[in-house]
Amino acid sequence: MAGRAARSAAVPAADALNRRAFQMRRPTRLILLALTALGLAPGTFVRETPPPPDFTSPVTVEKLRVPQLRTGPLLLAGAWVLRSENDHFGGYSALVDRRDGAFLAANDAGRLMRLPRPDRNRAAPTLDKFVDFARVDKVHVDIESLTDDPETGEVWAGLEWAQAIMRFGPQLQKRAEVRPAEMRDWGANSGPESLVRLRDGRFVVIEEDSISAGRHRALLFASDPTRGGKPIPFLFEGADGYRPSDATRLPDGRILVVLRKVHLALPIRFGVRLVTADPADIGAGGLLRSKLLAEIDEPTPTDNYEGATVTVEANGDWAIWLISDDNFFRFQRTLLLKLVWPRGAR
Repeated sequence: MAGRAARSAAVPAADALNRRAFQMRRPTRLILLALTALGLAPGTFVRETPPPPDFTSPVTVEKLRVPQLRTGPLLLAGAWVLRSENDHFGGYSALVDRRDGAFLAANDAGRLMRLPRPDRNRAAPTLDKFVDFARVDKVHVDIESLTDDPETGEVWAGLEWAQAIMRFGPQLQKRAEVRPAEMRDWGANSGPESLVRLRDGRFVVIEEDSISAGRHRALLFASDPTRGGKPIPFLFEGADGYRPSDATRLPDGRILVVLRKVHLALPIRFGVRLVTADPADIGAGGLLRSKLLAEIDEPTPTDNYEGATVTVEANGDWAIWLISDDNFFRFQRTLLLKLVWPRGAR
């Protein structure tokens, strides 16, 4: 962690303050910082001349040796750990399949990673910033969710501190932004954690924070939120003690939601559940219940999974991909999981 901290200190002043702000983004991170401090050596030092920022180091992708595990109907088909000293790397909270053989991941600092599918391609990921993201404060760049239109290539991003939804063109040029009035009082650090464009062009947005045991405020937009229109409010019911960290559409019209729980212990552990829900059940002021699909726990590689996307494989199976948010901490990892949902098990 000291190496990452020293490296981050070199980023221009505003960006460095921004990175520290992201690390303190949630109460959970305050706890993580405190627990980390307990393990630090008593001696500390300050560099008078910090090294320059690193925006050139590559990202390495290492395949983990994991057994063929089953959780619910899902089969663990692959696990990879991603590493880099690049200051653009880490903190991934959103994932979307670009259908060109690569994924797009976005992080809490408004950075992007183009990640070739590691089960098909050994090419190295590339890192960049979102086009037109000129400001560096967390309110304007803290991306927590991504979704897209597979026909047009447009991408939408949910920003939790700003309670905003942005639309980008196929080349990720910013096209529009909206701050729905219905999201105005959502938690500053628990806003549109989940954003899904449904097959029929409607959009579902789910707040991370809960208003009661396992229930979260959510909105259903009849079309692109950035083009106006009043959404239908409803409640999404996940699981008590868990919070939705991302959602993605399934090929049959349902949505898959990632639920995450933090176990405060040494070392920190994260519990993850995958649930499904059918947007057809949403009614004005109604309740959308979810169904448990699978739990992600040891011996499956675990961490703070916050991004999800689904691909359709050549044989008709569905593959659920999860990426973890390392919170820019050394003791966490950036993991990518591939979980196959066989056609016969659906």
